[in-house]
Parts: sequence; C-alpha cells; structure tokens
Amino acid sequence: MRISTSQFHSQGVTSIQNHQEDIIKTQLQLSTGKRVNAPGDDPVAMTQINALKQTMSTIDQYAKNGEYAKSQLVLEETAIADSISSIQRARELAIQMSNDTYNESNRQQASAEVGQIIEQLRNMMNYTNSEGEKLFAGSSVNVSEAFVEDPRNPGYYAYVGSVQSDPNPANNPPVAAQDIQANFGSRFVQIGFDDNNSLAPDDLGDSSRVRITDNGSKVFQTDGLTSAVDGAFVANGPVDNNILNTLVTFKNFLEAGDAPPDEVIQDMDSSLENLSQVRAEIGGRQNRIESQYDGGETFKLALEERRMTLEETDIVKAITDLTQQQNALQMAQQVFTRVQDMSLFNYLR
Repeated sequence: MRISTSQFHSQGVTSIQNHQEDIIKTQLQLSTGKRVNAPGDDPVAMTQINALKQTMSTIDQYAKNGEYAKSQLVLEETAIADSISSIQRARELAIQMSNDTYNESNRQQASAEVGQIIEQLRNMMNYTNSEGEKLFAGSSVNVSEAFVEDPRNPGYYAYVGSVQSDPNPANNPPVAAQDIQANFGSRFVQIGFDDNNSLAPDDLGDSSRVRITDNGSKVFQTDGLTSAVDGAFVANGPVDNNILNTLVTFKNFLEAGDAPPDEVIQDMDSSLENLSQVRAEIGGRQNRIESQYDGGETFKLALEERRMTLEETDIVKAITDLTQQQNALQMAQQVFTRVQDMSLFNYLR
C-alpha cells in the first residue's frame, strides 16, 4: 500500500483539529458548568432536560396560583370572621331585648344599632376583592351585588341566584334579575397536577384544585324559622333563609317595641354554626394549598437533581479530560512536526 506525503500531512492536520475541538468543548463545559450546551452534545439528554425544565416551570406556576388562592381565601376568611363578630353582637342584643326589664323605648333605641349591624353584614356578604369580583356569588363573580333587595318583599334581601320576580313589577323599583350562574360552581384555581382533567361542581376530593369563591346562599343560610314568625312583615311570600333577613326581622320587632321571639335567636345560632363550619373549610383549603406546595417543592427537588445529573459538568472529570486533551494536542503537534520531515527528498538529501 502506498502512502503519500500529502496523506501524512492531511492526517496530522485532522488529528490536531480534533484535539483542538475537544479542548474547546471541554473549556466551554467548564466555563458554563454544563455538560450539554447544544443538542448535538447529547440529543437524548437534551430532550430529557427540556422536559424536566418544563415540568419544574409548571410546578412554579402552581406555586404562584397557590399564593393567589391563599390571598383570596384570606379575604374570604376575614369577611366571614367580621360577619361572625357582627352576628354575635346582634345575638347579644337579642338576648338583652328579650328581657322584660327593657321597655318599648329601649328596644326602639337598640334598633338603630341593629340597623348598623345590618349594613356592616350586608357589606361583608357583598365583599369584593381588588379585582372587582364578588367572593360570595358563586361563579357569577362580576355581579353588582351578591345579595340584592327582594323584589317580592321590600326591605328584605335575596341571593342573586334565588331572586324571584314580583308578580306585579310596578309595586317595586327595578332590581337585579335572577342570576342562575350564581347557583352553579365557583371559581377554582389549579394548584397541582391533575390526574383526570375533570372539573367537578366542588373541589372535594380533588387536591389539584382549590375553590376561592363560594355560594353566598349556602354560606349565610339559616334554618329559616323567621319566615314562620314574621308573617306580619312579609306580604308577598316567604323571604330567603339568610342571616341578613333574620336581622331585618329582628330590627322590625325592635322598632315596633316588641321583644324578639326565640326563633330569631335560633336563626342567629344556626347562622353562627354554619359560618364557623365554612370558616373551618376555608382553613382546610388553605392547608391543602400548603400541602400541594410542599409536595411540589419535594418533587421539583428530585427533578432538579435529575437535571443536574444530565446537564451539569463534573468539574473534576472535566479538568482531568482537559489536561489529557492538552497533552494529546501537544503530542499530535510534535508528531506532525516529525512527519513533515519524513520526505523522500529530505532522505535523499
């Protein structure tokens, strides 16, 4: 087999270039700290790295969603806590005004404070967050009010999802129409990976979602006993069974100088019990957000370790490889210099 001088020369140059490329690649790995800097470095690893980064980015977004959900739940919890305080004060007044030591004038004077409590409670029941959304209007977060004046019974209030039209609209001023959507579902926030991508009417048993609004009719409901004792004040049918109407009934009794019946206090008790239950459920939702966050961070840590294994450079190994590659380049250069002198003309000379 014949080997030409040009072939020797070409092979020497190619060997030097290959060693230089290896050195440049290793130096890049050392400077960036990454073993894989381009798809060509390790196509399979690059695909896995991109998938891992996408999953970790999703976990970060779920964490942000959880922070938003917690902020909304804090608002809802605050509104409910204020409502409980208002109802408790009204209950204290109801017990006091049931005592025969208080006369008609005393009760009429107390009705003014009850009126203030009604306004405060109504504000809480129509609580609006910073985005202008109602917390207690079910899925209809953009309604003007969750609880509006009852068109059938002026002075009383109805939930927007249960508003019934007055048979004779001329009797009352215009009010919000019935909003069916307020009775269905609520706003949910995704806080974790879902196994079925199916949204149920509530978030019970689904740890991947958390509810951040509620159906006000259920939150502020009572046993409804006031409608049975308040016939004198209800002209066109029973009122909604909500605590706001209980307080309106209570105020009406006081304005008439009468002691409130036991049913009024019982309605307040049932409302306080229900609100306490809702408050506990909100605490459960907040705990679920924390659990999802902790689980997501643990999962992300495992993914990060896997990514580091695939992507990051072993510094010790890289330095060793660089030293070997530099030695190999030096040897290739020396060999190339010697090969250049291996010419027939040099031999004959």
